[in-house]
Amino acid sequence: MGPVKEKWSVEYTPPEYTPPIDDTEIHSSGEWDGDQSVDSVVYHRRGTAGLWTALAALAVALVVLAAYGYSVISQHNSELSGLSGRMSALGVLRARADRIEEGLKDWRTKQAGLTAQIQKMDADWRTGLDDARQRAAAMVGSAAQKQNKDLNLRTAALNAHIDEIISQQRAEQVRVAQLESELANTRQELAATRVAYNRELADLRQQQVVSQQTVASLDTQLSTSQVDFEVAKNRDEEIVQGVSVHLGGTDLAHQKFRGWIWLAGSGRRIWVQNHPAALPVTFYPKSDGLAYELVVTKVKSNEIAGYLLVPSIADSQQQSVASNGKSMTRLGEGGF
Repeated sequence: MGPVKEKWSVEYTPPEYTPPIDDTEIHSSGEWDGDQSVDSVVYHRRGTAGLWTALAALAVALVVLAAYGYSVISQHNSELSGLSGRMSALGVLRARADRIEEGLKDWRTKQAGLTAQIQKMDADWRTGLDDARQRAAAMVGSAAQKQNKDLNLRTAALNAHIDEIISQQRAEQVRVAQLESELANTRQELAATRVAYNRELADLRQQQVVSQQTVASLDTQLSTSQVDFEVAKNRDEEIVQGVSVHLGGTDLAHQKFRGWIWLAGSGRRIWVQNHPAALPVTFYPKSDGLAYELVVTKVKSNEIAGYLLVPSIADSQQQSVASNGKSMTRLGEGGF
């Protein structure tokens, strides 16, 4: 169609315009007679030019129509040549359309069956759902009844417990009132006790002063003398008059000894068994109540060594038989 448009686009020149008779000026006979030859020539020239222009326009129109008809005929020929191929393709398309239609029919049949199955499943599902709802409602009802029953029981137990707590609280309040009363009484008693304690403390301090004075006097009376000694194994050694020591054996590893102390004045024998060194042996050889202390400072395999503390009063009444005896002042210790 492109060439046809180009052909139709050729410029068309219309014939020269000829005015109508009404607008034609009519001259007088004199003027017509004088200019008749000139006007006829001009008129004939103008008519010839218009005719040729019309003929040219008609020729151009015929050429354009011929070109357009040729293009249309050639285009129709090409379309007719491809029409046979299109007809064969159309047959294939019709076969495909038939197959598709058959497939659609099968699909519609299957769709109808599937719809029926879905409807059946929907009915079954609705039935099952209704049953489930009924069962759930029954279970919820029974659970609610059971829960309400349990809740009532728990509420009753809780109320009983609250009543018990309230009664206990009242009893505690009574007990607290009693305790507050007892506390007030105790505070009064404590105040009285403090007064009595202060009084007794003053008395005790006074007694302590008296006791200290008594102890000072006793220290003066119970000053002692130290008499050193050495005793060999299986021998008797008289340390002071009337007091002898017999060594039966020693334990060098544990620094212990055994034997006895002989008191000649009373005829008594004091046994000493596995006695450790440095631990005093206290005894009372006479009836005056004065205490003697025997202290062993060294334990050897066959002998022991130590000292005997003798009260100064007793020491003044007797002479020591040991040549190494010496006097010292020491606070007396009682007990046997």
